[in-house]
Amino acid sequence: MTMLPHAAIPENPVLIIHFHEIALKGGNQAYFENILKRNILMRLRDKPGARVRHVRNRLVVRGLRREDAAEVLARLQKVFGIVNISVGAEVDADMETMKATAQALVRDLRFESFAVRPKRAEKRYPFTSQDIGREVGAAIGRASHARVDLTHPDLEVFVEVVQGRAYIFAGKLPGPGGLPVSSSGRGVVLFSVGFDAPVAAWRMMKRGLSLHLVHFHGQPQTDDASVRKARALAKVLADWHGRIKLTLVAFAQAQEIISVACPERFRTILYRRMMMRVANKLAWKHRARALVTGESLGQVASQTLPNLAAIEDAAAFPVLRPLIAFDKQEIIAEAQRIGTHDISILPHDEACVLFQPRRVETAAKIEDVRAAEEELDIPWMLDQLMADAVTEVIVPDWWVEPDAA
Repeated sequence: MTMLPHAAIPENPVLIIHFHEIALKGGNQAYFENILKRNILMRLRDKPGARVRHVRNRLVVRGLRREDAAEVLARLQKVFGIVNISVGAEVDADMETMKATAQALVRDLRFESFAVRPKRAEKRYPFTSQDIGREVGAAIGRASHARVDLTHPDLEVFVEVVQGRAYIFAGKLPGPGGLPVSSSGRGVVLFSVGFDAPVAAWRMMKRGLSLHLVHFHGQPQTDDASVRKARALAKVLADWHGRIKLTLVAFAQAQEIISVACPERFRTILYRRMMMRVANKLAWKHRARALVTGESLGQVASQTLPNLAAIEDAAAFPVLRPLIAFDKQEIIAEAQRIGTHDISILPHDEACVLFQPRRVETAAKIEDVRAAEEELDIPWMLDQLMADAVTEVIVPDWWVEPDAA
């Protein structure tokens, strides 16, 4: 993540948090702001005195120690809903105080050119934005001997006047944008441990879903590599999500039953349908209202349009496929950016590879697939899968339980 130089952090820092999509929600804006505030506070439980306040289409974090600011900034850069974050000073909105504060903020920074970016939230303030830019800019010029360059400056100093207070900061750090996690409800992710499913999960977090992960493994026919990868990937995602549940389902017995009882060409589709049914059960249990997969149209044989329809026929909830139009290189690039790539690339045995058919049907008809399942005791198989499932709670390194805060 991008970081500011330590010299740009004032002695008593405040964090100024901007959002964009949330500000377009009209009468529902307060709902999204409150969830964003809660998600921020969740990351500040180990910082005594830290407080978050709504200030006119932004959030302001007060009460941080200077030595904690860099760590908190890194955490908040992974909070969905935040477009950018700045660290600066909060002072009374009188001109002399703003000028002195801006001079102090840039005193230890090295730059040859600068620009002041002023903004007033209230027009009743006695100075215009142009007045603020001119006066503060002149003060910075006297202190630094740097030249003004409004087009390509080495340093940008922002002055935002809101509700009688001025927030003065140098530079902005990017956040992930999107909507706050849990603002759009809950989904269950069919969580394989290659590149696709973790990226799909991340993308749905960005649209405000709180997630429950379900991983199907092949033990005891395979080693525990895929389970270890699932935990490690869940840990990476928890840094963005907060505490996250991971359900591990031993799937080898179900695959063996399907491989013996059903036509070979439908095996992969029937495996996926059974996984959908397990995800349905988890969704009902945990009050989720959608299923999420990492499927991409045409990427493998089970991801043709007819096969996707045959698989989704077993779903009791909408199936969200955020990667449906992504190619593999785009997915890998996103995995690198969000931090899952180096885990996903490690070797493992995938559950669906067990009892893999020699030929996979690419244009399955739903009625044929349903007929192929008639030999299966699906309720009994589901009961067995759910009885043996194990759910773990994965937490990020910064997590502090609410009662311990």
